[in-house]
Amino acid sequence: MDVENRIEDHEERIHRLEDGQNDIRQRISDLSDQIKEGNSRNDENNKFLREQNGQMLSMLGGIQQKKQEARVWTWQAIGKIAVTVGGIVSVVTIVVNYIFSK
Repeated sequence: MDVENRIEDHEERIHRLEDGQNDIRQRISDLSDQIKEGNSRNDENNKFLREQNGQMLSMLGGIQQKKQEARVWTWQAIGKIAVTVGGIVSVVTIVVNYIFSK
């Protein structure tokens, strides 16, 4: 009978180990599902962030272009003012020379 008890005890331990393995398999499956869900959310967040980055780069490019255009316009305005002032000075000089030369 001692052998029969040992065999039954051994079989019970085998069943407990098998049940434990099934429990571990289920836990692994649950963790795997959680990881997949987390990865899916991360992919969605990354997609959103990539879209925002694209918009930001587009805005920064537009700002940089506006700054360059403002520089060009500033130099054009300075040039126009210089030409205008030079023309006025030339006309005034001619008029003053004409008046004082008589």
